[in-house]
Amino acid sequence: MTLPAALKRNMGVIAKRPIANVAWRYDAKPENGYHQEYWRRLQELKYDFATGEARARVDADGAVGTAMRFTAMQKGVHVLIVGTSKPERWKQNAELLRAGPLSAEVEASIRATWKETAQEDWIGQT
Repeated sequence: MTLPAALKRNMGVIAKRPIANVAWRYDAKPENGYHQEYWRRLQELKYDFATGEARARVDADGAVGTAMRFTAMQKGVHVLIVGTSKPERWKQNAELLRAGPLSAEVEASIRATWKETAQEDWIGQT
């Protein structure tokens, strides 16, 4: 079901993998098959927040913070499922979200890049 359809039905929405397995951290295609599709797409998208110095920063405007804030602040999104093997990340992730919504310019840039680059078959990963 799409986000607009869920909104029309007054349903809650769970966003799964809002940080795409942090696939931008890999300089080369990862060996783990699960990360490969996210990595491939990010190579084409070349989001500013997921390249260069920003990709490694752990703050609200770094790659993880930007991806989480973009997803969490969408109208109708109620919960993010962010997997981690490190319990201390729960607190870090909560702190990243305290910064609130992205600026209108950053959000518009992410959407424009997606619209220009994404392929029709780029559906959500399970």
